[in-house]
Amino acid sequence: MAEDANKILIKEVDYNCPLCEKKHKVEVFEEDTTTSIKNDSVEYNELFYYCPESDEEFYPEDILDQNLIRAMDKYREVHGLLTSTEIKEIRKYYKLNQKEFSNLLGWGDITIQRYENKCIQDETFDEIIKRAKENPLFVFEELNKHKDKFTEDRFKEIEFHIKDFIRKQQVSYLRKESLKALYIDFDKPNEFNGNKLLDFEKIEQMLRFFSQHNHNLYKVKLMKLLWYADALHFKNTSQSISGLVYTHMPYGALPIGYIELLYAFNNSISIIEDYFEYIGEEDEKTAYKIKNLENADLNKLKPSEITALDKVDRFFKKMGSKQISKYMHKEIAYNNTKDGTIISFKLAAKIKELN
Repeated sequence: MAEDANKILIKEVDYNCPLCEKKHKVEVFEEDTTTSIKNDSVEYNELFYYCPESDEEFYPEDILDQNLIRAMDKYREVHGLLTSTEIKEIRKYYKLNQKEFSNLLGWGDITIQRYENKCIQDETFDEIIKRAKENPLFVFEELNKHKDKFTEDRFKEIEFHIKDFIRKQQVSYLRKESLKALYIDFDKPNEFNGNKLLDFEKIEQMLRFFSQHNHNLYKVKLMKLLWYADALHFKNTSQSISGLVYTHMPYGALPIGYIELLYAFNNSISIIEDYFEYIGEEDEKTAYKIKNLENADLNKLKPSEITALDKVDRFFKKMGSKQISKYMHKEIAYNNTKDGTIISFKLAAKIKELN
């Protein structure tokens, strides 16, 4: 194949090649292409296979299906509609199969199946699915409205899950409102919030990222990882990731409202209380372990943010709560501030190199 900057090699796979009728390694490429959907010109990334032996491209049936979904999802994005993946995520959030989600919303058995594959939903259907994503109470009402579509046992299972979501959402909402109130004096970008207003979306992805990559993560270490990620990103870009404001505390930097922060994202992490001897927590008998519930969505983070999170995670991977606290005590930002005072990001930017 002639070199083409538009074509990107994704991987090599062993495949029964239809061109030379034998199994061998073929290359999987991705390239930018354009197609027409509903009279609109749509640009998307298309997949294709390439046989080095015959020097020809080909499209297996499953790849044709993937390309069609990719093109339709790009159309959806341009027109502000939920993508097939987003619809699937909403359905799985409520632990429903395709037929159940359709029935719950009062639609035909295969409606959701079609929308998760090769059909584009109209705006009316899209708004209903978006409402289901944002409002578990609406889903609960729809479930009861269409109760006759489910067996008694399955209805009770779904009802239990949705009630649990509603409880968690209420707790999360109240915690976030409390956090907003605590940050009322930081309503403009400045040196204390890292030139960034409080950003719940970024905070959630940071919590997901660190809990996803650290299976033995406790509160003290998590707070320090947040600070280091924000400080490193500020150092590189003059802006923090989260907009959190950190204070000088005995065990290192601690964000304002850290209790609200931990419990405001209860769909992403859970807090487990461990009781044993001192490991570096404020309470010598209690340690708060962080459990991951949802992996980070890297699409919601900038490349520079992912780089900062990854570098901080790798550097402190093998350190426990006590070790990372001692390490922070040697930072200029910590030594040049007093107990209980806010740590300026101008000082935070002077963190030691994480090599």
